[in-house]
Amino acid sequence: MFDIPFNIKKISYFLISGKITTVISFKIESTFEEWVKIFDSKEADLRHSEFDIKPLFRGFSKDDPKKVICIHQAPEGNIQKFVQANSEWIKSHKVDFSSMEESSWI
Repeated sequence: MFDIPFNIKKISYFLISGKITTVISFKIESTFEEWVKIFDSKEADLRHSEFDIKPLFRGFSKDDPKKVICIHQAPEGNIQKFVQANSEWIKSHKVDFSSMEESSWI
């Protein structure tokens, strides 16, 4: 059997699955406990599923409990489409859009 370098395996996985892992961090104006109730709600699950988004992790910074991180897997571009389509709903849950940072991983 051939030994395929790790980066080739990752690129092959992306080409087959078409999924990108996205890491988003942002500040919230509420407590994490209040915010996470919304993030873990059935409504949020439905909204994520409409864009084929699979939440993998959410948590807050040990140094700043108002700074939240979310890690998702989704087809390329779907996180951005989700945020655009749901921006008012997201803002209504006290997310500070000006603090949002995003990175994408294969």
